[in-house]
Amino acid sequence: MEKRWTIVEALRHSRHDWLNKIQLIKGNLSLKRIDRVNEIIQQIIIEAENEAKLTNLQTERFAELLMTYHWQARHIQLEYEVLGEPRSLHAYDHMLATWCQRFLHMLEECSSPHVENYVTITIDLTENDVLLFFDYRGMLHEVEMVKQWVEKYSQYDAFTICEHAIHEHELTICAMIHLVE
Repeated sequence: MEKRWTIVEALRHSRHDWLNKIQLIKGNLSLKRIDRVNEIIQQIIIEAENEAKLTNLQTERFAELLMTYHWQARHIQLEYEVLGEPRSLHAYDHMLATWCQRFLHMLEECSSPHVENYVTITIDLTENDVLLFFDYRGMLHEVEMVKQWVEKYSQYDAFTICEHAIHEHELTICAMIHLVE
């Protein structure tokens, strides 16, 4: 089970993240690197928009998992983006949080801690169905274990893996949530 954050802990981590961003802007301003400052600000805006869209999905546990993932020591960097107009996925929150938590834990176990490992999760709401794309770049030292895990959890409640490709340095998964109207 992932750590549940108290309000004070969440505010402390959020303040730390914002101070890091402000220091980055301040440092680049002092070096008169205005183009880099603009890039950093644009990235902050994109992150804030994705965070807003994620929270508007009404998936409290899933949003908490993604938004707080980097608050603990990890050897995988996680990014996420939400495409399309948010809609309520409240009924799928537990399923999404559980599957993604297990998936990320498995990736942590199977990834080399000696290289930079990245996962991007794209939540695509542009069609009637909800699609999730998982894109991993790094070094998997247990490729067969990853393949077995993906096969085992390719159908989980209303969550189905449609396509996947798993290699030593990359992994891509396309999954669908079967919405019940």
